[in-house]
Amino acid sequence: MAYRGSKQLFLTGLSVFIYGAAIVDAQAQSTSGDLVAAVTSATGTVEILPPAKSGECYAKVRVPAKYRTEKVDVLVKQGTDRFQITPARFEDRTKRVTIKEASSTLRAIQPVLSVEQDNFVVSPASTRLVRNSLQSSVPVSEGEKRDLALAGLKAEEIAVGSCVYEHYRPATIKEVPNQVLISEATEELSTIAAKFRDATESVLIQPSHKRLIAVPASYKTKPERVLVEPATAVWKVGTGPIMKIDRMTGEIMCRIDVPAVYKTVDTQVVETAPLVTSVTESAEYRTIDIQKLEADAKEVRRPIAAKFQTMSKEQIQSPGAFTWLASKVGSAETGEHTGRVVCNAAVPANIIAYERTIVETAGRFERTKVEATVEDIEISELVADARSVKLPVPGINSSLERTIKVSDSGFDWAPILCETNTTGDVVQRIQAALRDKGYSPGSVDGVLGRSTLAALEEFQRKNKLSEGGVTIEALDALGVEL
Repeated sequence: MAYRGSKQLFLTGLSVFIYGAAIVDAQAQSTSGDLVAAVTSATGTVEILPPAKSGECYAKVRVPAKYRTEKVDVLVKQGTDRFQITPARFEDRTKRVTIKEASSTLRAIQPVLSVEQDNFVVSPASTRLVRNSLQSSVPVSEGEKRDLALAGLKAEEIAVGSCVYEHYRPATIKEVPNQVLISEATEELSTIAAKFRDATESVLIQPSHKRLIAVPASYKTKPERVLVEPATAVWKVGTGPIMKIDRMTGEIMCRIDVPAVYKTVDTQVVETAPLVTSVTESAEYRTIDIQKLEADAKEVRRPIAAKFQTMSKEQIQSPGAFTWLASKVGSAETGEHTGRVVCNAAVPANIIAYERTIVETAGRFERTKVEATVEDIEISELVADARSVKLPVPGINSSLERTIKVSDSGFDWAPILCETNTTGDVVQRIQAALRDKGYSPGSVDGVLGRSTLAALEEFQRKNKLSEGGVTIEALDALGVEL
């Protein structure tokens, strides 16, 4: 219930102490000169009131328990060790491998041959005395020559191409075979190429080395209860058949025990420690195809014999006999009378033309060196083997907030608004401040009604302020000045 007026305030259910009022049972002077008041409760207990100035009002109000929040670190993962692995270090380099060994090749340079023309003189050119005519083949005999000489005619004096008479006994001619060189002896040159056989060679690409494997630590989850809010006690308004238990508070207050609040946090505990194990990596080889020299190139010489041709050469076995007779009749010894004029005829040489092969340059072999075939292969050479270093791994803490009670709830005297220090303007500013902070004090009319008191109580409860009246503490929190 509230009364309208600038200086009237009714506080339901509260015992209000107004300094200088009739409820003061006793007065005493403090050493500092302030007035100290004491009241006697319904139970007969004497309570010393706080020092106050004239016009100030105090009431017994419910003071909530005081708490403070602090951060606490909780181990959620136990510390352990880890291994830092440095892998094996290799250095790339080039290895030269002979794919095909060195050899040589031979080139056969055949003999240079030339063909020249030559003549074989069967019979040289000459003159001869022939009978009957210049076309005759019967030569003049010595007798005829002598006869000619006797006749005053020398045979050499017979002009070539002229004729005289003669008798002739022909000469006996035979053919004698002669070997004529047609082609000189030489050689036919050829080569046999170098002979290789296919083979394989294993080349070390990467040597055997050690590889380290780090096995990390294993954890198991272990739940752990962490105290978040300790056990506490609060006062709550109670009801009963007797609403006023004494003239000091006028209310029934019940103490309620609030149990502690715990939070279960899963922590990880090392189950098996980390370790390092090693694995031996096998050496790596590469098989390559190569050619091995079995036999180097060879020279082949096939001799070619000289070629000859048999030719017949005329040779006089017995010379012919010429007998000059005075008559045309001859005898067997003198030969038959030719009856012809002896002629001095020109006899051309009998020549056979043929080709002769001559070796101008002998055949030879030209050897060329064939370099070995090599190939550069990239390989890895082990410089440093793998190693491990053991390093500590710190545990992991989680920061939690927990509430610690500083003081219990209870009742105490606190300065409040009352009819001596309350104006309509102050009530309006309280209503406006409550509305600005999101509460519902009703109309801002300067009247401290039920809506305003309900909004003020809600504000005090949510901000953990003392409850039981319009306290100066609440006004300070609202920013309202008197």
